[in-house]
Amino acid sequence: MGSSFYVLLGFMALAIFISLMMFWRGDRNKLYLIYVFILFPFSAINYLLGIISPNLFDVVTIIFILLFYTPRRVSFRYGKLYLYTFIVLTIVSVIGILNAETLTKDTLTSLVQYFTIFGFAKILIDECIADETFFYTVLGALKIPLIISLLFLVGQFIYGPGFTFERTQNSNVLSGMTTRFPGFFQDPQKFAQFLAMSSLLLLVKEKGKNTVSVFNMILLVISVIALLFTGGRAGFGGWAAGVFILVLLGSRQYKFAVIAACTVLFIVIYNYADEFPMFNRLSSLGDDYDFRFSIWQDAFGIFKDNPVFGIGMGNYANYVSVHNPDQVWYADNSFSYFDHPESGYLKFLTEFGITGFIAVISLIFMPVFKGFRTFLKSGETNILILIAVIISWLVGFYTLYSIDDGRIKILIVTVICLLITSNKWNESDVKE
Repeated sequence: MGSSFYVLLGFMALAIFISLMMFWRGDRNKLYLIYVFILFPFSAINYLLGIISPNLFDVVTIIFILLFYTPRRVSFRYGKLYLYTFIVLTIVSVIGILNAETLTKDTLTSLVQYFTIFGFAKILIDECIADETFFYTVLGALKIPLIISLLFLVGQFIYGPGFTFERTQNSNVLSGMTTRFPGFFQDPQKFAQFLAMSSLLLLVKEKGKNTVSVFNMILLVISVIALLFTGGRAGFGGWAAGVFILVLLGSRQYKFAVIAACTVLFIVIYNYADEFPMFNRLSSLGDDYDFRFSIWQDAFGIFKDNPVFGIGMGNYANYVSVHNPDQVWYADNSFSYFDHPESGYLKFLTEFGITGFIAVISLIFMPVFKGFRTFLKSGETNILILIAVIISWLVGFYTLYSIDDGRIKILIVTVICLLITSNKWNESDVKE
């Protein structure tokens, strides 16, 4: 598939969205959210290459908010705390941008994407609070991109990794003597993280059921086997961390289900390890660490030079092009500067400074801490699973700034929002 076909699909998806919104007589807020999950594989399409480069998700969200959005009058405990943290992060981000030495279109694009993802989060939280059953509708919708990704992977098995609609292919697709499969992503590492999070979400029990469906368990095993074909160590490590949490703290039923799935995976890996890129990478963990450590040192130096408000949102590549010009990729006789320091945490620290870093981390960890406390009091395993999904992402985020792909950003923000609303609905069952 060529990139032109990819863009054509994007415009078709946009036209369908506008048509649905114009003629839909039901709840447009929920329709928007479901449509985001349906168009998930195409949501990272960039439409413009000029002053600003919004993707399909950004365009759909902006159109929806301006023309079709219906505000909800809902409230929940700690809602104002999240709002104030968002305001602080916004102020810090603006100050960082204003203090930046120079700026590029990447900063303006990042700013647009910052507001669209928070707009999406606001709508999702409101709808889940207004209708408790919508939580399960969202989880059902999230299976759609997972199944599409697995079908896309089958296409790559047949036609090779060139079966893609990305404009360029990441250089790590061909790793030594093995091929790492990226699915409908540009980078196999991001595909790995997507599979890790999506597979763990399959363990959430459906409404009114006490067990995980057989279909979900089969899909989970297939998803983790697919993860092995990506060669993504960070994603696999994150998945293992999530599984460890569930085995350690989950109910006996979940322990049995997870152990059974892991047993099947062990048998597959034991017999077919040579077939999986995960175990046939050319570079060792030590080599990867040495490469990243030098970049981390440079990034921490950038932070020390700009400790309070950072270098400006989306400004990392522009900054290192002047101050750290050795942070550059060479591929296909061309080069490009790193747009992140091979770590999501250091990306936040360099671009937002310590004040913005604390605000971002707070928006992630406040729901996790609150969720864990609610789990201890209520024993609601679905909350524990959502926490495990977030932890799996956080583990991989240490070496992979994955949210520069809008699809990973949508997925992790969705999980955080589901955890926030799960906390809300389970508060009535426990005493604070």
